[in-house]
Amino acid sequence: MADENKPLDGSAQEAAETAEAAAEALTETAEAAEQSADAAADAAEEAAAEVEAIVQEALGKPEGEAAPAAEEASAETPAQPKKPAARKNSAKKSGLAGMLPKKKKKRTRKRTIEDELADLAAEEAEFDSWGRPIKKKKKRRRRKTRKLSCTLVLLTLILALSSVLSVLILAVAKEMYGIDKDYNKKIVMIEEGAGTRAIAEQLQKEGIITLPQVFRLVSRMNGMDGKYIAGEHHLTPSMSYETMIDELCTNYQEEGREPVRVTIPEGYTLLQAAQVLEEHEVCTAESFLFFFNSGQNGMFKFEQYLPEKSSLKFQQMEGYCFPDTYEFYVNEDPNIVAQKIYANFNSKMTDADYKKMNELGWDLDKVITLASIIEAESGGSSKYMKHVSSVFHNRLLHSAEFPKLQSDPTRKYAEDVIAPNLERDNPTMRMAYNTYEGAGLPPGAICNPGRAAIEAALYPDQTNDFYFNANIDTGETYFAETYEQHKQNLALVNAQYAAAEAAANGENANAGGDE
Repeated sequence: MADENKPLDGSAQEAAETAEAAAEALTETAEAAEQSADAAADAAEEAAAEVEAIVQEALGKPEGEAAPAAEEASAETPAQPKKPAARKNSAKKSGLAGMLPKKKKKRTRKRTIEDELADLAAEEAEFDSWGRPIKKKKKRRRRKTRKLSCTLVLLTLILALSSVLSVLILAVAKEMYGIDKDYNKKIVMIEEGAGTRAIAEQLQKEGIITLPQVFRLVSRMNGMDGKYIAGEHHLTPSMSYETMIDELCTNYQEEGREPVRVTIPEGYTLLQAAQVLEEHEVCTAESFLFFFNSGQNGMFKFEQYLPEKSSLKFQQMEGYCFPDTYEFYVNEDPNIVAQKIYANFNSKMTDADYKKMNELGWDLDKVITLASIIEAESGGSSKYMKHVSSVFHNRLLHSAEFPKLQSDPTRKYAEDVIAPNLERDNPTMRMAYNTYEGAGLPPGAICNPGRAAIEAALYPDQTNDFYFNANIDTGETYFAETYEQHKQNLALVNAQYAAAEAAANGENANAGGDE
């Protein structure tokens, strides 16, 4: 039997103190229970049971032995009664124990001091250092967050798509109604039997529209497919698509305007062509020259191959007034006149021409300038054009030996065309055009060549000739490789001139004798 008077160890002493404190709390609870009915009594009994269990566990004794031990200790050493037992006896003396109903004890796992301490720590964790309850943060719900992110992404995509569609719709609307587009009239030649697709592509190529698919859609919606009229039509990019379609489906004939046919011969200068137009009352020479020399801002393909404008040029677009017969109206818009001639020149140039030009390493101005010299030298006859072209090509290829082309028509152009029509004399310009003084080709054309001269400039004969001279009266042309041969040809032509003059004088003398 254990020594009853043996002092308790540290843990037992703590357990005893805890039990004593719990007993005091139980006494207070019991006193309160006497005033507040059965419910308070139940609570007091449960609290007492818990305290008893804690004491038994702290002493290491099984349940049921605590009471005898306490009674034995009280009998042997009455001077040192245990406080828990005294508290329990005082509760019995008050008659409270008899009033409490007995309940079956539930078999539960015995709680340890660690369990109690853990509960106390958990309760303390719910309050901050000031004794205020701590609000627990709610766990975020990932599903809702993901749903919110998806919604934001979807809204962003919708807004971006709406912005893009708005820009596209605005661009299409501006194009359909000709907003912020060129107001200058452009000539459109519709071929016989051309369908809506071909016409739309032609208008796009000529820079009048940019959305051929939309043009076709508008045409179909308005029921105009198959109703287009072949011939010449005047359109402006600033027109709406519907207006263009109506114009193309109308037999264009200006009322009260007299049509006129004008022929511009091969070899005419631009000044001569302008004068012909004025004589036929198409437009003034001055207004025509202004619009023709201004160009058409890349409306035609050939304009892509032109060099930068030169201050040495007398007429910027000399050589591009293609010789032909044209139909105009009296008092025609000079810009329309210029466009018609440009369109004709553009139609005469082929892809093969541009390819050959690139092979030569030339720009279009060089080709037309040489063609104009060939045209002037040949006197309108295509018989010797390619042979004449070979002489100039050979001189250009051997520029160190033959720096100057020495073409008589270029000197004549400088003296008879440029000099009289300048407000101020420009010796530099005149010298540049005169190939007896300036090296290489002149700055620009000296007349407007026909198709044969253009082909001759691009496709010369293959010869070794560097000289030629011609009999103007007969049109016969003589070629030479050396200067000695050339002098012989000159003597031959001079003899022909003398013989022709003598024959003419003899005929005149005979005519006088007969009289």
